[in-house]
Amino acid sequence: MIRINLLPVKEIKAEVSRRRDLIIGGLTLGLVALILIGVYFYQSYRLSNLGNELAGLNKDIEALNAKVKEIGDLQNKIKDFSSKHKVLDDLNQKKTGPVKVMESLSAATPATLWLTEFKETNGSSDIRGLAVDNQTIADFLNTLAKSGQFKDVELVESIQAEEKSGPYKKFAIRAGVLYRAPASVQDVKSGAKVAPKERK
Repeated sequence: MIRINLLPVKEIKAEVSRRRDLIIGGLTLGLVALILIGVYFYQSYRLSNLGNELAGLNKDIEALNAKVKEIGDLQNKIKDFSSKHKVLDDLNQKKTGPVKVMESLSAATPATLWLTEFKETNGSSDIRGLAVDNQTIADFLNTLAKSGQFKDVELVESIQAEEKSGPYKKFAIRAGVLYRAPASVQDVKSGAKVAPKERK
């Protein structure tokens, strides 16, 4: 018996080619799907790690904010303490300051110089008196300037006194008054400005 294959050869080859293409396409799609699944899991893993890191950073930020608040509270307490300390210092200076000023003024006054008037207003003083000569007045100015209780010591005028007062020089001095404790006297660097106005 003779059998004859009636199927066309071209169609068989085309069928084989289609099946091969389908297999290759399926394998390619499967490989792409595996890659996408791997990328998805990798991204999920990274996202989870970033979430944990973000939570840790938030905790650190909260801890730092708490420390910043504590530092701010301490700074406010320091400012408050400094203000109170300054008030106490001012009160102590006002309490002992005038006594120290008068002691310095008395110690600076030489035997041949007499004070007739002392006025102090808002930290500025006017001193008036009599002296035997201009050199005594100059010595008095220098001693005041070095005392630590007076600053910007300036001779305003030096004139001949009236005849009934004797052969004395009448003077007027202007100086700033420093109400400070004796410990800070060495910090004062003030000089005397001597510019007498001689009149006869």
